[in-house]
Amino acid sequence: MTRTKAEIAVIPLAIILVGAFLWNERQTRPAPPPPQLEVPDFQAIKDVNVKKETFFEFMLPLVRGANDEVRKERRRLQRIDISLKREDKLLAEDSLFLADLVIRYRVKVDPRTESEAMEKLLSRVNTIPASLVLAQSANESAWGTARFAKNGNNYFGIWCWTRNCGLVPQRREEGARHEVASFDSIEMSITYYLLTLNSHPAYDALRDIRNELKTRELPVKGWDLAAGLIAYSERREAYVDEIRTIIEVNELHRFTRVNYDF
Repeated sequence: MTRTKAEIAVIPLAIILVGAFLWNERQTRPAPPPPQLEVPDFQAIKDVNVKKETFFEFMLPLVRGANDEVRKERRRLQRIDISLKREDKLLAEDSLFLADLVIRYRVKVDPRTESEAMEKLLSRVNTIPASLVLAQSANESAWGTARFAKNGNNYFGIWCWTRNCGLVPQRREEGARHEVASFDSIEMSITYYLLTLNSHPAYDALRDIRNELKTRELPVKGWDLAAGLIAYSERREAYVDEIRTIIEVNELHRFTRVNYDF
């Protein structure tokens, strides 16, 4: 049967090629300037408790907004998965959508294991509990007062390795080349952070914990996922303990809408 322009099959090689094209388009096409966001002067807030609550109130809508975008992608991905299992033909835009996800979420596509590629995507395209995002952003940005947060919109201590990609750490070791990434907006830093946890091999354990909890139909909580952050800091287990302490002390579980986020 001849396929129309609106209907094409999902072919792994085509996914790779089209995905590469889309990736290149994103690199060469300038992004629209982000809207200006009024950021509280966290440094000027002397009361620790007030500073914390101000920080959470400011960050929470941004975190939920970024998670909303991931959730939309996941729901569309689930619909496509159902279509593939029924052996339906996919719309061209759905194939392009899959191609983009394959590239962004670092999924290797093997012509012999198309179903495995979809399984990997479903394990990665998912939300991160607000409690974990808030705890890490508070820790990495020193409650919004760090130089990288104020001057580079980087609230997660994310590094980059291209010259002038960010801000040079003041105490960078001699010979080191990394910089702390700069983002055009705080929203972009949150989006990048979520994608990193959802795609980078260093956080396979975090995703495994999330998938196991979902399989057992248990709530997915930031405290549990924190165990998968061993590679996020050179402090390893001590860092995990610190993030969990921030979650517990500040009762950040109150911000995770379990039935909504997962």
